[in-house]
Amino acid sequence: MSAYGFDPLRRLRRLSRAEAWAFARAWALLLAADLGLRLLPFPRLERWLAPPSAGAAAAAEEAAVPRLVWATAAAARHHLYPMRCLPQALCLRWLLGRHGIAAELCIGVERRRGEIRAHAWVERDGRPVGDGPGVAQRWTPLRPV
Repeated sequence: MSAYGFDPLRRLRRLSRAEAWAFARAWALLLAADLGLRLLPFPRLERWLAPPSAGAAAAAEEAAVPRLVWATAAAARHHLYPMRCLPQALCLRWLLGRHGIAAELCIGVERRRGEIRAHAWVERDGRPVGDGPGVAQRWTPLRPV
């Protein structure tokens, strides 16, 4: 326990085995995705982090969706440095794909006060996963990735 009463390991010990494993995978994958975005061309990284084909995926584990969304967000909050939306979206899509859940990577832009901003999110069956329902209305999608 730290001098300030905060013990991050105590929090980790309270997680179920599935939650701890999802958190650890998300944490490592976020780091790999972020470093890959800095070092590799996006198409190559996107291919490496693409979900498996439908034939290679296991049966969809619907109950895993909230756990994987939580793990990605928690790992991003508790990382070495702030994680941007694109590594988070790549991570979540990969994790969902490993559980047989088809999801799409979406990238959109908006113009606000003369600046152009971008955001990445994951959609499943046309609905955002892990982002608010208005994300698709706020951001203009570039093209399907």
